[in-house]
Amino acid sequence: MRADRPFRFVLPFLLAACSPSSPGDDTDTESDDAVPGSFSVVVIPDTQIYADRFHETLQRHGDWILEHVEDLDIRFVSHVGDIVNDGDDPAQWDAAKQAFGGLRDAGIPQGYSPANHDIGTWGTWSTDVDTSCMARPDEKPTLDCGMTAYKEAFGNHLFADQPWFAGGSPSGESSMQTLDAEGLKLAWLHLPMDPPEDEVAWAEQMLDAHPDRLFAITTHRWMYDFRITEMAPAPLDLFLGGRWNAAVGLFAGNPQFTDSVPVEEIYERLVSTRKNVWSVHCGHIDAEFRQESVNAAGLPVHEVLVDYQDYNDGGGGLLRVLTFTPEEDRVEVYTVSTETGEMRENGDGFDHAVDILDAYAGTAFGALEDLGLDTQDVRTLLEQLKTDQTVRDEYFESLYGPGQRDSQFLLDIPFGSYVE
Repeated sequence: MRADRPFRFVLPFLLAACSPSSPGDDTDTESDDAVPGSFSVVVIPDTQIYADRFHETLQRHGDWILEHVEDLDIRFVSHVGDIVNDGDDPAQWDAAKQAFGGLRDAGIPQGYSPANHDIGTWGTWSTDVDTSCMARPDEKPTLDCGMTAYKEAFGNHLFADQPWFAGGSPSGESSMQTLDAEGLKLAWLHLPMDPPEDEVAWAEQMLDAHPDRLFAITTHRWMYDFRITEMAPAPLDLFLGGRWNAAVGLFAGNPQFTDSVPVEEIYERLVSTRKNVWSVHCGHIDAEFRQESVNAAGLPVHEVLVDYQDYNDGGGGLLRVLTFTPEEDRVEVYTVSTETGEMRENGDGFDHAVDILDAYAGTAFGALEDLGLDTQDVRTLLEQLKTDQTVRDEYFESLYGPGQRDSQFLLDIPFGSYVE
C-alpha cells in the first residue's frame, strides 16, 4: 500500500509534538493532544551503536518517549533487539539501563527481544563460525550464552509484578505482554534472535491460550533487504528482500544460530496458520522494508523490518511510531528523529542505500561470481548511481515506487476479524 494518502489523524498533533518549544512555554493547545479514540505504540530499532558510542542519543530515546507519553498517548514500547553492541561491556548495559529505566519507573508496558550483540562481542561473521551458542553454551565461553547481562538489565523478573506482563518462557529469553486499549485486546510476543525449538513451542502455547487477543510478534532477525532491485544484474535478483533464509545467511556471511528454528518454519507455526497474529517487527539488517502476507484465515499480516545502525551516527535517533485508530481499522506508521524532532520522509534513505550497496560490493558480491555475477556490471551501476541523474532517478523509483521501503505508511487492518 502506498503512503500517498494524507495522514488524517497523526500528522497535525505529531508536528506539534515534535516542534521544539521555547523555554518556559507551557501553552497547551488542542493540537498537542492525541486524537480521541487513538493511541500509539513505539518500536525501537537496533540501539547497539548508541550504546557503544552515542550515549546521549540513546538517552534521548528514553527521554523522548517519556516526554510524549501523554500527547501521543503512548501505550506500549517494543525493542527489536541489539540493545547494546558488545554484550560483555558493562558500560554499554549501564547506558541502556539509564536510557530506558525511566520507562520502567513510569510503568509503561514494554518488551525486549535479545539478539546476537546482546550476548557478546561478535566480529565478522563467516560461514565456518560455530553459532551454536544458544544450544550449547559451554562451547562459547567468550559469549554470554546464558544472557546473564541482558537478563540483569532487561529480564522478565523486572516486570513480573506489572499487570500487563503475561509471562515468560522457562529460559527467560522470551516474554509476553498484554494491552487493552480503545476496545482492542492486544498482546505482544518478544522472542530472541533465531529462537530454538523450546522458545517457539512456548510461543505456540501462548497463542493457543489467548485466542481472544490480537498478537504482534517482535524478534530480531526475521527479514532482510540489501536495497537490491530488479535493476541489478542476475543472480542478485535472488536477494530482492523478504524473509531471512539459509541462502541469505550465506550471501551475507551471517549464518543462523545452530539448532534454531528457521524463519519460514516459525512463520508457518506462529503466523500463517494462526488467525490472531497481525504483525511481525524485526531489526538486524540496516533497512526499512515491509511486506504484507496473508494468513490461513485470509487476513493480512504485516512484516516490518526497521534498522538504521549503519548510519555514521548509529541511526539519527530514529524511532517508529504506530498510531492505532480502532474505529477506523487503521494503523498509521511514521518515523521520527529524537535528535532533530523531524519526521523522516519517504525516500530520505536513498543516499544511504547507495552507500550500503557500495559496501556490499566490497564483500558479498565477490562470493557470487561463481554463480555468474558480473561484478563489473555491478560496479558500473554503482558509479552511475553516484554520477548519472537519470540512472539515479530510475533506481530511486525501483526502490521506493512499490512502497515497501517507506518511512511513513498506512495499514488498513480489520481488527475485529482476527479474534474470537
